[in-house]
Amino acid sequence: MGCYLIDTGKGLILIDTAIPESLYLLVDSIYKIGYRPRDIKKILLSHAHFDHIGAARALKELTGARIYMSKEDAEFMKACPEETLILDKDSHPQTFEIDEFYLDEEPIVMGKVTMRTVLTPGHTIGCTSFFWQVENPVNGAIYTVGMHGGVGANTMNDEYYAKSTYLTPDLRRRFLDDAEKVGKIDVDIALPSHPNQIEIMDRAGQYTDENQIYLDNTVWAQFIDERVRQVRVLM
Repeated sequence: MGCYLIDTGKGLILIDTAIPESLYLLVDSIYKIGYRPRDIKKILLSHAHFDHIGAARALKELTGARIYMSKEDAEFMKACPEETLILDKDSHPQTFEIDEFYLDEEPIVMGKVTMRTVLTPGHTIGCTSFFWQVENPVNGAIYTVGMHGGVGANTMNDEYYAKSTYLTPDLRRRFLDDAEKVGKIDVDIALPSHPNQIEIMDRAGQYTDENQIYLDNTVWAQFIDERVRQVRVLM
């Protein structure tokens, strides 16, 4: 899955942490691009599945950063660890405390970055999407970046609902209703929560301020439409 580091000018924001077993890779990558983990001030978690939050406790202990998550998924995580943290016998995520809950009406502001969060349930009950703006230092252009917090249809089908002790088909209806509104948000650079959802790895290492290889304001709507199609196929 994807982890994203955002330089606010007043410290770093990290979106998601991946699993604890790959933490060393994440830390090494942060150093390789010229930053230090200790400069991470806020860790934003998209939803309560182990592959997105598994290393949250270790990163908090390493950096001292504050952890953010939706209240809905915090309750889901505590009520149903078997559907959130304990999903893979080969991964060993640790429980952690959440410092702050998202409020859609209150953006997260740090340095030059204002992060808008949007509750987008479906994949989980408290799945959260992120939208923020970045400025190209070469030409001053402002781009809106968007990352949907979770679109996996693997938790939005009748087979899953039949065995889940927490999630219900109402979440699927909410996802489909929200998708129309979320898909209309103007996004210049669309980021996936998993790299297989939007192809970005084929251009890894090619990005420069002069060469905005991920700039395409048609990708976001197409991405949302495709995920809706996948959910409907499984209904």
